[in-house]
Amino acid sequence: MAAASAVAERMSPPSLDASLDALVAILVAGPDVKSVSELAGKTIAIDDRYSEQSISRVRTAMGAAGAPEVQLSKGQTTAISRLVGKEVPAAVVGLVSASAAESFPELARLRTFRVPLSPRSPNKQP
Repeated sequence: MAAASAVAERMSPPSLDASLDALVAILVAGPDVKSVSELAGKTIAIDDRYSEQSISRVRTAMGAAGAPEVQLSKGQTTAISRLVGKEVPAAVVGLVSASAAESFPELARLRTFRVPLSPRSPNKQP
């Protein structure tokens, strides 16, 4: 776990920003959240390692997914810790490639949503 945290901290936000369209936000929520749209107007935790550009893109993608006006909040602790501690109803735990998003494991007693940062073409199914 410590090694994974160290690698994540060394990730360069500019390299993430360069390919934001190809990324998917991994959104983890409490078991009572049945859809992304239920998070409209709520505060969602995000790790402070992400740039303002990344956060803006996540906010836009959340709106496109049916959750307008979400507030993305950085904090002293990790986003997942804030979710587990019930400070927030959901947390963005990563911005990953589409293939990594598909293989992201489901977490016990939590719901996982995958929110693409790129706009979907009108003929694609959600």
